Amino acid sequence: LAFAIATLMAYRGYKRKSLTTNGAVAAWIVGFSSITLGMRGFLLLLFYIVGTKATKYKSTIKKQLDISAEDSSCRGPSQVFACSIVGIVLQLIHYVYCGDERSIDFISNDYSQLASSLACAIIAHHATNLADTLSSALGILSTSAPILNTNGQKVPRGTNGGISKTGLICSILGGFIIGVGAFLIDTMNGFEVQSVPIILFGIVCGALGSIIDSILGATLQITYFDEDKKVVSDSPKNNAVRIAGMDVLSNTQVNLVSVLITSALGFIGGPLFFR
Repeated sequence: LAFAIATLMAYRGYKRKSLTTNGAVAAWIVGFSSITLGMRGFLLLLFYIVGTKATKYKSTIKKQLDISAEDSSCRGPSQVFACSIVGIVLQLIHYVYCGDERSIDFISNDYSQLASSLACAIIAHHATNLADTLSSALGILSTSAPILNTNGQKVPRGTNGGISKTGLICSILGGFIIGVGAFLIDTMNGFEVQSVPIILFGIVCGALGSIIDSILGATLQITYFDEDKKVVSDSPKNNAVRIAGMDVLSNTQVNLVSVLITSALGFIGGPLFFR
């Protein structure tokens, strides 16, 4: 099953130009690994399907606002691994130390506390990824100018760290989708599932992860604005003006760090939702 789905996912992404050749190979590796390690690996597939559609949505308009939108619409291996490697490592730790997946339960003595905490971290990981993807891919289409989260000033659409009402709603939606997905997967697994806590947990992790990503983007990822009225994150023209951030992290690195932080918070904070 993992082989078939990973192959279909990679081939589909390559044919639809949402993955480069190397990106498709990376997608096959992470897709196969994730599903092999447990049914919660299907959350990665859910992220891929929804995230790809959101990234491709009105891509022509996005490219007129942000030069990086063209690169993000066709993901390479670094982007693929940044959005999946932490989740796979968490699944692998679960498999090695806890065995098969089980219900999230921090109360019963029959269940491993570590297994439940790792399950929460995995959900937090995917919620962050989808929330950030929807916030970036759809938030840029907001009709109103976003504000920079560090000083509250209006900035061009597509600016790293820019916050809009549309972007915030989309980040909440991303967390909600992963929460519902986790609920359905655990239900199909025959687990005892607390529907409201697991969906609420997805929403909170998605929103929190998106905010963390936004703060990192505003402070540690540089953004320029050039004469063509486009946002540029790297290799600016000579007349481009820096409008936010420092040149410390790339967009891929920002995504990876935000996922690491939110996964850790999900691991620690899981018991607050499932008691």
